[in-house]
Amino acid sequence: MNIFETRGKIDNIKDARDTAEKIGAVFKGFYSCTDFIFETKNVEEILRLRVFKLNNRKAKNYILTHKIAEWSDKIKTDKIILKRKFDTIKETTNFMIDHYGDFKEDYEYSRDGWEYSLNKNSIFIEKIEKLGPTIEIEVENKDDLESLLKFFNISELFSESTPEIMRKLQKNSS
Repeated sequence: MNIFETRGKIDNIKDARDTAEKIGAVFKGFYSCTDFIFETKNVEEILRLRVFKLNNRKAKNYILTHKIAEWSDKIKTDKIILKRKFDTIKETTNFMIDHYGDFKEDYEYSRDGWEYSLNKNSIFIEKIEKLGPTIEIEVENKDDLESLLKFFNISELFSESTPEIMRKLQKNSS
């Protein structure tokens, strides 16, 4: 099953949350996490460790994802190479050493988010460090994406994944 997703810049988190609730989306929880992005041999690949500082959703606090983002007209689908969830950082680093050998952190950034569900779709309203307020919509049916986008005041749709955008922002600020 493919998940289609898009992310865009919004002006106001409260307005986006109000809109999500107005269209019938159910609030699933608030989270605060840091994404650690590691160097990979292939520039198109993303190796990310997401560490939750606050997580009142039903999810483990350490999620390792190795993926390739594929784009078509500002809609992203991820080719997941690996996705594993862990209970402890020790368990996570042991797995990373066993499967990736020497790994080196490239950069990191934090995000706070509010997760909503609407039918089989997910809406993530987030404040991402150095990027500001954004909304990400994930759907199983591409047509649902078009209909949901119309409800939200999105000033710019992104054509790169968050890690790709953050990599450029990190390089420009150093």
